[in-house]
Amino acid sequence: MRSIVILALTFLLAFAFDEFSVPEGEDAALTGPNVVVDLTSNNFTQFIQQHPVVLAEFYAPWCGHCKQLAPHYEQAARLMKDAANPVAFAKIDATIEESLAREYSIEGYPTIKIFHKNSEKPVEYDGPRQPASAIADFVKKYADPTWTPPPSDVVVLTVDNFETFTTEEELTLVEFYAPWCGHCKRLEPNFEKAATSLKKDTKIRLAKVDSTVETALAAAHNITGYPTLIVYRKGGKYAPYDGDQSEQGIVSTMKELLSLPSRELRNMNDYKNLFRKNDQPALIGVFQSDEDELYKLFIDYAYHHRKAFQFGHTFEKISALDGVQAPAIVLQQHSDVRSKYEKDKLVFTKADALESEFEEFIAKHQVPLVGVLTQENQRTTYLSRRPICIVIYDVDFSFDHRERTQYWRNKILKVANDYKNKYTFAIADEEKMSSLLKEFGLEESGEDINVGCFDKDGLKYRMEDDDEFTSESFEEFINKLIKGKVKPYIKSQTLPKQPIVNGIQTLVGKNFEKVVQDQTKNVLVFFYAPWCGHCTKFKPTYAALAQRYASQSNLIVAQIDATANDIPKGFEVAGFPTIYLVPMNNQPVKYEGNRDLDDLVKFIENHSQFKSEL
Repeated sequence: MRSIVILALTFLLAFAFDEFSVPEGEDAALTGPNVVVDLTSNNFTQFIQQHPVVLAEFYAPWCGHCKQLAPHYEQAARLMKDAANPVAFAKIDATIEESLAREYSIEGYPTIKIFHKNSEKPVEYDGPRQPASAIADFVKKYADPTWTPPPSDVVVLTVDNFETFTTEEELTLVEFYAPWCGHCKRLEPNFEKAATSLKKDTKIRLAKVDSTVETALAAAHNITGYPTLIVYRKGGKYAPYDGDQSEQGIVSTMKELLSLPSRELRNMNDYKNLFRKNDQPALIGVFQSDEDELYKLFIDYAYHHRKAFQFGHTFEKISALDGVQAPAIVLQQHSDVRSKYEKDKLVFTKADALESEFEEFIAKHQVPLVGVLTQENQRTTYLSRRPICIVIYDVDFSFDHRERTQYWRNKILKVANDYKNKYTFAIADEEKMSSLLKEFGLEESGEDINVGCFDKDGLKYRMEDDDEFTSESFEEFINKLIKGKVKPYIKSQTLPKQPIVNGIQTLVGKNFEKVVQDQTKNVLVFFYAPWCGHCTKFKPTYAALAQRYASQSNLIVAQIDATANDIPKGFEVAGFPTIYLVPMNNQPVKYEGNRDLDDLVKFIENHSQFKSEL
């Protein structure tokens, strides 16, 4: 009997320790029932109001980092529960409490926020995640009743101080935002930290404008979306910010913008070093001094376009630039992409030129007859050059492969020179630009040379692989293209055997326009990606929406895999899920609300050309 009792006690003790495993090195006396409080939308606000300081963890049950944090977080909660200045610890399952997660812009797990009675907004927790003692030590400063949030290093701009601030500060990054904007809320902690970092050791300032209040400022800068980031230089010049929006991204990009965007060339070696990349032309300023008006125009242009060109300038006599009289700006392509059909140097010489005149010169000469299209210049240069034809093959300008690369490029040049007023032409490496092969459905073609073209509206055309690639076959294809004798290529999955399941019609590239442009129907379209977790969570809500409108004959509830099918012009799908409604005889309307059933119903009722009887 005694052995049975001992065995039972041993089992119970083991079970108790399994319920709460104490992290190594922590005080084993701090055990017992959990003290971290589970919060939901029903008790969240009340709990926050009842406690002066709350540490709240937003987590996902499947998150490995959350699981690793859990015992340390629980232990830290015990350490702070009965401290002189206690801190309450809480956790929120963000996969269930989606409205709370959206409200606080939760994008990753775990995300920990500090709610303090002396702060209007929660503070981002950026302290240690183990051991428990380190977590507790970190939050003690917030537990102090006298703690107040440090003043923000982001300057608030209004119509009264905007012009003075942006024209007198050396360099400023301004965020135009709306208080309700989720993207703005996600940017805020990165923006705040970057502002503090930059203020410490640079003259760069970060500022913000509430566009819903300062409507005149927003209108003057054509602000149509949030957040919009604009870089201002001393004197009032400005340009869109195109860097990364992480803390480090903002810091590094702004520090780079503080430096002169053009390097001074003092000799031939400096000049030769300017031609490091064959996918970017060089712009070389030849000046008498930095007081030249053309120099000022050149530097200002360089600040705005430093990612599209390689900039250099000189006040010296350099033999490669003999014959170029200062002041002047030379546009010169890398030797890899120059051809016998083009001038070696193109020279702009108008000393008192307007910015528009210089931009016209650049637009005319920026792209070589057959340039090299890359991931970088596709965005900065070639996207605006449609219609364009791209020949995709093994492009390699290294010593061993240069001859073969230029052999095929020369065949393209003969055609490009005759049709340069109709199309832009470029070559692209099949490995580095494999996304282009997929774009045109050519990844399985097996051909050494593949051709894909975009027209001005973004429709795609491809040269079929039933002919050998020659100058003649390429020219024949271009002729057919110009005459409209080539059918557009539409990336599409096959039509499903059962297109409508549970009230949701699955669309593919082949039938998208036919269904969506049916003027007798209102069509709601859910654009998704198979790998998108948010899409997976949203699908039950969308299914419920389809069932709600099952009896509405003039409303189609549809979905399409936007990664496997082409999406026609008029539908901007930059992230997932994206939802559009196409009312009868009308333009697509993008849904911007919450992903809940009631908001979706309101959206449909407000924009569809019917009134539901539900």
